[in-house]
Amino acid sequence: MPPFVKKYATAIAGAEAVATAEAAGGDAGLNAILALVNSDDEKSFGSAAWFLTSTCSPEVRAGLVAETSEGWNNFLTQCVETTAAAERDVPWLAAKEVLNGSN
Repeated sequence: MPPFVKKYATAIAGAEAVATAEAAGGDAGLNAILALVNSDDEKSFGSAAWFLTSTCSPEVRAGLVAETSEGWNNFLTQCVETTAAAERDVPWLAAKEVLNGSN
């Protein structure tokens, strides 16, 4: 989601770099901002941890750790800013199975 990518790019590359990238305008600007965060593996893979710690409250993170449906739904609604929906549960449940060795 472009607004989150822009926030992350600002955090890792700085506001000036983001403003320069954004100056390209339109899709070119969005792609230039995306290039800032995908310039190397550390930055690219670091985005998930950054997002979780900078966007989600400790209570939401605790709900994810507890692996509850409520925690997952709070993550979706309070951090990702989307709706909790049954179709979003399918990949979450599959990921839990793999990560917990239940597969």
